[in-house]
Amino acid sequence: MDRTELRALVQEKLGSRSRRLGLDGTALKDDFDLVRSGLLDSLGFVDLITDLEGAFGRQVELEKAFDRAGATTLGGVLDLFLNGR
Repeated sequence: MDRTELRALVQEKLGSRSRRLGLDGTALKDDFDLVRSGLLDSLGFVDLITDLEGAFGRQVELEKAFDRAGATTLGGVLDLFLNGR
């Protein structure tokens, strides 16, 4: 799965929540913070990661990811799965 496919998967999983906040797919850029924006709360963020782990077929080190800036941004989530960081 490449970055474009993973982004589409994340946008699909966040679709109904995004629409409720009046966001379209163009608002979800790499620097969009999924938690600070209110799109997801902390539990929703963990649920997203868990869903992506199932779809991606591997687990990620979420604790390690939170040690870096931007961990809850869309780009941070994509990097977590594609680059392991």
